[in-house]
Amino acid sequence: MGAHKSKQYFDQQGNLNIKPYRLKDLIAIFDVNENTFKKWMARYPEQLGEKDGKYYSIRQVEFMIEKFGLPKKVYIMQVPFSKAA
Repeated sequence: MGAHKSKQYFDQQGNLNIKPYRLKDLIAIFDVNENTFKKWMARYPEQLGEKDGKYYSIRQVEFMIEKFGLPKKVYIMQVPFSKAA
């Protein structure tokens, strides 16, 4: 068996690929645990509605992004310290 390829949720520029996602994918995207994510979703039952089978629709994903925000990736440039005299 080959190595399992990790899912690419974000493009080269760090933008989320907007498409239908399963719950476990959304938890990974928003970088929270399942209980936290379900609590967030429970605040908006009418607006989110039901998922279609295993997937939340593009409209639902866009709504979640609008309400929950997305974690930002921060890149820290490492600058070497000069040697002490």
